[in-house]
Amino acid sequence: MNKPITPSTYVRNLNVGLIRKLSDFIDPQEGWKKLAVAIKKPSGDDRYNQFHIRRFEALIQTGKSPTSELLFDWGTTNCTVGDLVDLLVQNEFFAPASLLLPDAVPQIVNTLPSREAVTVPQKQMPFSERDRISVIPMQNLEQNYVPPDSTSPENKGLEVGDTRFHSFSFYELKSVTNDFDERPISVGGNKMGEGGFGVVYKGYVNNTTVAVKKLTAMVDIGTEELKQQFDQEIKVMAKCQHENLVKLLGFSSDGDNLCLVYVYMPNGSLLDRLSCLDGTPPLSWHMRCKIAQGAANGISFLHESHHIHRDIKR
Repeated sequence: MNKPITPSTYVRNLNVGLIRKLSDFIDPQEGWKKLAVAIKKPSGDDRYNQFHIRRFEALIQTGKSPTSELLFDWGTTNCTVGDLVDLLVQNEFFAPASLLLPDAVPQIVNTLPSREAVTVPQKQMPFSERDRISVIPMQNLEQNYVPPDSTSPENKGLEVGDTRFHSFSFYELKSVTNDFDERPISVGGNKMGEGGFGVVYKGYVNNTTVAVKKLTAMVDIGTEELKQQFDQEIKVMAKCQHENLVKLLGFSSDGDNLCLVYVYMPNGSLLDRLSCLDGTPPLSWHMRCKIAQGAANGISFLHESHHIHRDIKR
């Protein structure tokens, strides 16, 4: 009989099945990188450097879970479940934290449905300070106002076909992504990353690089809920356009999978840049301040438009 898990339980004593469940939550969107960066030595120095992170990342090609390997490695330091849950909560991984210590997760979190925005890992180009800064993904937006009366014209709902976004055929998107090539970009494929609602692929439309997100139903997300998420995102994007928000170019709703097409962001995520992934140069303090200001401008715009972004990624 398994012993109950307490804050003092050693991470190295967690059973393999539970580690796999944690990995299912953290592996998507490269969440394990956030944890690796946050783990410190007793001296306060980073436990994992870029060499370690690349080593964990290479495990993906062998079919292994980087989250599992990270926890196995960190577990050798006698870290506890309490330490792990603290890190998970700090990085807003509330679902896996609740698997370990449900009472340690802030109750307010449980009032909101879980959604994961896709942080797109890419083959980064060197970051230029002249490039556009700080783009906030638009998943997980909640409208924060009382809707008008259901009989009013404002409440009739925006049909997808009424937006100015381009309507792609599913066949077109299969073509521009090499039939949704599942191989990572690093080995010549098109897969950029994946998250709670689907997989993101790199594609080319009229000599323009785009990011194509193919939505996929999951165990806890049915087809109907996925369609609602798809419609909601298009409606919100039609209303909320700003230089510091990622730009939606179009969509596809005629094939086997619903798809959203975004502007491609060649510099990857802020976390990758702060980690100097792939040998990219460190961000200057001037650029960091510009990024912070751009992110604040994007969030302010959303709030002024009565929307709350519940899951901003770095």
